[in-house]
Amino acid sequence: MSERLSDTQLLAFLKTRLPVADWSTAFLRPLPVNYTSRFWRLDAVERVYVIKEFFPGNEDNPLYPTLPQQEADALNVLARHALAPDLESFVTSPTGTPLLVYGYDPAKSDEIDVGEAADLIGRFAALKETIQGHQTVPAGFHEVLARGDAMLAAIPDSRKAANLKRLRPADTLVEKRVVARSLVHRSFCLGTILATAGGARLIDWQYAGLGDPVEDIAGFVSPGLATLYGLHPLVAHAEELFLKHYPDRETVGRFLEERSAYHWRLAAYCLLRQETLTHSNAPAARAYGRALEEEVDLLLRLKNR
Repeated sequence: MSERLSDTQLLAFLKTRLPVADWSTAFLRPLPVNYTSRFWRLDAVERVYVIKEFFPGNEDNPLYPTLPQQEADALNVLARHALAPDLESFVTSPTGTPLLVYGYDPAKSDEIDVGEAADLIGRFAALKETIQGHQTVPAGFHEVLARGDAMLAAIPDSRKAANLKRLRPADTLVEKRVVARSLVHRSFCLGTILATAGGARLIDWQYAGLGDPVEDIAGFVSPGLATLYGLHPLVAHAEELFLKHYPDRETVGRFLEERSAYHWRLAAYCLLRQETLTHSNAPAARAYGRALEEEVDLLLRLKNR
């Protein structure tokens, strides 16, 4: 970005966009920054707004391209089904970056249990309304493994990549099948669930795509994804409880059969990011390294069952 959006600029801009009755009592504060976005929270009377500024140049990621328009499209539809917060605004900021705002009435408690998370993602997976314009993503055991192969091929001199290839699940473990694609969240975990007065809602739709709902189950139980969101990995009991509450048993069955492919692909992605970010963003590289270790540990446990 050529110019950084200041809190003062943002507040003045929001006053032209949001229906806040009394701005004198509204309070704007920055939230933690992630790799692709900056966030603020605006507390107004009985309403909370989250403001998300997308950094440019993250559209070509090999697994998680950041696509702001997709997030806006998803919020616009899913809020009507009580699956996402309300899209309040999607505009270009005064500094030329995409700026998205969603709003909600706050809950008395921010706690989300795994049973509630399973119900939420299950209701989303069962949604019949289509959302236009989303990317098509790898779906099913073999396509997922192929994407992992492609990412490791991008770092041919990596010694760690050679070791990770030894953990690759064999293509013959699962028969090829046709996947009926539907919209999947793709970064679903406790860090992407928001507690509101109306119940749990899903946020962070910038990576969404047309794929297999199995991916969202794999994401929720992934220790690597949890680590990247600054969360503790699920304990075994919590994973069992989540799978027990997920409403579509056929999807759970396919997850149990295919999960190793999703965990191996995420490990490949984390290794690629670790090695390519080492010199340009050392803290991010270390974070991906920790996530890689978590996924490899899980792959070893699955292999030894």
